Amino acid sequence: MESSFPDVEEIVQVLSSDSALTAKILQLANSSLFPYKCQVTTLPKAAILIGYNGILATALSFTLVRHFRNEGSTGLDLDLFWRRSLLVASACRAIGEVCGQKDTEELFLAGLTQDIGMLALDRLNPDLYHSEALDQSLHAEVVAHEQEILGVSHALVGSWLLTDWNFPSKICMAVQFSDEARLLPDSEGPEKFFNCVGLGVILASLIITHASDKTFLAQVDLAESCLGIDPFAFAQILRKLKDGVHESEKLFEMNSHSEANLLQLMEQAKTVLSRRHVPLANQFDALFLQNAMPGAG
Repeated sequence: MESSFPDVEEIVQVLSSDSALTAKILQLANSSLFPYKCQVTTLPKAAILIGYNGILATALSFTLVRHFRNEGSTGLDLDLFWRRSLLVASACRAIGEVCGQKDTEELFLAGLTQDIGMLALDRLNPDLYHSEALDQSLHAEVVAHEQEILGVSHALVGSWLLTDWNFPSKICMAVQFSDEARLLPDSEGPEKFFNCVGLGVILASLIITHASDKTFLAQVDLAESCLGIDPFAFAQILRKLKDGVHESEKLFEMNSHSEANLLQLMEQAKTVLSRRHVPLANQFDALFLQNAMPGAG
């Protein structure tokens, strides 16, 4: 993906040979994620709408899921793995949109692949995740378990894999840094891409683990200090994430079983952010009320 620079016509020609992949790309182009007024019916139009890097990232996302989704596992909870991967990917895209990033589909791909090292480690060491004492929903606990047993984390292994597969270096590095306990200092350089992925990982954990109010507010502060995301923008990310997860579930034909958790997190956000930022309380109410209305986007 990174060593050569084919033109759009060459990309379209290659993708056209895969009817299932073509259908998925057109489905994405016509989804609410790309509110284009006219229906997109051809790959060239989809390539223009989604962008050169975007269509490559989209094709890789669908191809990876198609290849790995039916992989067997001994100790790894595959349902949780794919649920988390889809949540992180959707969160990365929502964060990128609110931050004004142009590479939202590359962010989605980075989020989708940030745990891919777990699939490799599970295959190489079938007993690694097969422990009753290990709660795989607590991701920090999983990382600590890997470090204790192997001396390496799945994020680093995933980065090695993606590098070997010739993925863009910024995606490989974002995967490597994805489980860091803290984000990088605020920057407009590649660090911003890495921080979007890191925050996506954090949001997925908030959704899966039902975080306390204190933990939630700590992540709001982290997002502001490392990405310049103010509390209202953070709330907008949650709103976009809910819709984004729904679209991703349709595109990848998965069920992340996250709707109830997302609604709970949004209610928590409205309550604690309104309490902390009283002058913005009405704006928070309006934002989340709009999101709760049928057909609201």
